Amino acid sequence: MIGQRAYRSFLVKAALIVVMGAAIMAIVTGGIVLASNAPTPVAATTVSGNYNTAGSYGITGYPTLTVDPQGKNVPSFIKNPLAEKRGVILLVYVAGVTEDQQMLAAFNQIKAKYAAQGSFFSFEAHHASELGDVLAQLKITQPPAFAVISPDGKVYQEYTGWISPAVMSQVVANALAK
Repeated sequence: MIGQRAYRSFLVKAALIVVMGAAIMAIVTGGIVLASNAPTPVAATTVSGNYNTAGSYGITGYPTLTVDPQGKNVPSFIKNPLAEKRGVILLVYVAGVTEDQQMLAAFNQIKAKYAAQGSFFSFEAHHASELGDVLAQLKITQPPAFAVISPDGKVYQEYTGWISPAVMSQVVANALAK
């Protein structure tokens, strides 16, 4: 008889815990549902300048990146093609990294196809200092990076991180067709 009372006491406590847990869960769920139905006020933003077009990042609202060929540390192999109104295509990669090697192989194939229409340069990351301040102008901080610079110095497209050979080829084809 005493064992049954202890067992019954345990069952009552367990039932109370389950009921209280369900009640707490219902209150929390109800609060979340009510909170999600309330509209969130949106603050008005102001944009200086007319950036209502796609820029270097492909997003509206950002100014287009440009490379100033007259910059203090822009090497001649970048200055000269831009002065000749030729596009510049850059690849910065890390030697020995499989994905970067794939990008370099695709870059070299694209270079062979479009060399007459643009100037192609690839740099292993340890030798990227040869680019002077071009990477800083492009806001590139780590490899791999791929940039297509239009003859006017504006960045047509820029990618940081791996991109497929198909995307790389299409971007170059589109940029040089302009």
